[in-house]
Amino acid sequence: MNPVVVSATRMAQPSSEVSVVVDVITRQQIEQSGASNITEFLDSVGGMTVNRLYGRAGVDASVDIGYLGQAGSQNVLILIDGQRVNTIDQAEAQFTQLPISAIQQIEIRKANGGVLYGDRAQGGVINIITRTDASKSVDLNLGSYGYQKQDAYLGFETDQVRGSVSLMNAKTDGYRQFSDSDQRSAQVRLVNGSELGKISFFVRGYEENAKLPSYLTKAQFDSNPRQLGAYPVNTERSGISTGLKYETALKSGDFVSVDTFHQESKGKTYDTITNTRTSITPEYRTTWLGNQMLLGGEFADAQANTDTKKQVGQQTQALFAQVIHPFTKSTSVDAGLRSQRADSNFQTTSGATMTTASAQKTGGSLGVLTQLTEMSTLRAGALTGFRFPNADELYTFDRNTYALLEINPAIKPMATREYFLQLEQRHQFGKFAAHYRQISATDEIAYQYDCGVVGGVAASCNSNLYDTKRSIFSLMSDWKINSASTLKGGFDVVDATISTGSNAGHRIPLTPKQVIRVTYEQKVQNYVLMSSAHHRSGMVQASDQVGTNPQIPSRTIVDLGLRTQFSQTMSGSMWVRNFFNKSYYDYATYNGIYPADGRGIFANLKLIF
Repeated sequence: MNPVVVSATRMAQPSSEVSVVVDVITRQQIEQSGASNITEFLDSVGGMTVNRLYGRAGVDASVDIGYLGQAGSQNVLILIDGQRVNTIDQAEAQFTQLPISAIQQIEIRKANGGVLYGDRAQGGVINIITRTDASKSVDLNLGSYGYQKQDAYLGFETDQVRGSVSLMNAKTDGYRQFSDSDQRSAQVRLVNGSELGKISFFVRGYEENAKLPSYLTKAQFDSNPRQLGAYPVNTERSGISTGLKYETALKSGDFVSVDTFHQESKGKTYDTITNTRTSITPEYRTTWLGNQMLLGGEFADAQANTDTKKQVGQQTQALFAQVIHPFTKSTSVDAGLRSQRADSNFQTTSGATMTTASAQKTGGSLGVLTQLTEMSTLRAGALTGFRFPNADELYTFDRNTYALLEINPAIKPMATREYFLQLEQRHQFGKFAAHYRQISATDEIAYQYDCGVVGGVAASCNSNLYDTKRSIFSLMSDWKINSASTLKGGFDVVDATISTGSNAGHRIPLTPKQVIRVTYEQKVQNYVLMSSAHHRSGMVQASDQVGTNPQIPSRTIVDLGLRTQFSQTMSGSMWVRNFFNKSYYDYATYNGIYPADGRGIFANLKLIF
């Protein structure tokens, strides 16, 4: 397979022709995995990790590409059809805002994307591309802990218009006490093409009501991991997004596009936080002296306000360029440059003095792709990126109540430098790849428990705690043993350490040393038997740069599944997740443990009309 990707250069290209590593996840792969939501599927992908605080429904789940650790989710950019959905505060990207039935493919860029996408793309980029084909289907899911989910997709097509309506509704009682959740999302997408160009429009919305059972002590976890924690709380989250994109080819063969986007989300746990973002992204693509060139800009206005009148505004302006030069028939070189400015204004409460700050960062990239033989490819590159402090990192706060105290003016943008090398070897029965990433970060932003006394109150804050260095070596193999069986495997070795300050040499919190994933499939008549194992070594707890707390233990989880095609229009699958009922947790911090789900059985039925 040689799928077309856009996340590598912002220009549609076959994956075999791009210099950075981009994993392409097809719709068929998602369906065959039995994953009930996006985060569950992403946990099976090598070179990255997923932390789910409250179970398989994905409530408060975070994604980390490149093993950046505790701040990983703040350094991974989530896109839907090329538009960022990350907010400017600490909130995790809400994957539930898009029905899984709406997904055509997922592109996972395993390299710094700061040049093309700007702030927060240092670990990598996940671009979820939605579909507008004319098929119609319904997915029904049932499972343990009261889990039920319905997904529907309705596509339609005329001479000039393609469109789709996608719907999702999911409920679960949850593995733990007081952990039930209710999720709903919908998207409508229309594409109109004519001699004047192509116009794409979408609107989507979501709602999530969830109960968070809070953390447990180690003794509570050992006695009963399903019990209620210390500070249970209800959450309510909702949002709506709209977008309009115009694309046209000029007579000269050049290409122009303008993409406009508006997003509003609201979340209530203790306070109600409203996030908005409006952006416009113009792009111009041309060919000059045999080089493919992309020139573009991104201009955005974002807000993050609470019902207690904390207000943060941020305006960003960015210009970027990308050039691809065919050096020889088998080798191409690409280079990129981005300059981005962020102007922020904020106040701790209504009527408080407005404080302003500005920062400007520049990022660059250089990549090389060469075909060593017809079946082997070498990729290499050097990249730089940056992240501006998010809205929640701009304050000092009461370490006991988390009440905002005052602006933290000392915090600076975080910057990274990355080198990567990948060798991919294809063969008659599959492929093998070895991938190395070295990421050096300066002024890494992280949580600091003791930030002195502010206004007579003991304060915590986020600050530029230290510089860090990460080396990730990944091996991946996809092997078709025979016509009836397939074996896939991945092995990541991670060295992630603090390189400056009093904790130099200590391991970065929430980074494992080894991660192993193995999946085996065996076809028996009309059925496919599936088994997967996922091992993660021990990790330092969140916010424990000193390394004084007990480590999060290593764990190995085994899933078993069965799928079949009943007819041309009906298929089904069944999975036993965590087959050996392993009691474990993937997230813990100074105040406690967040248990993962125990064994569960889940079934899916898909109908195509």
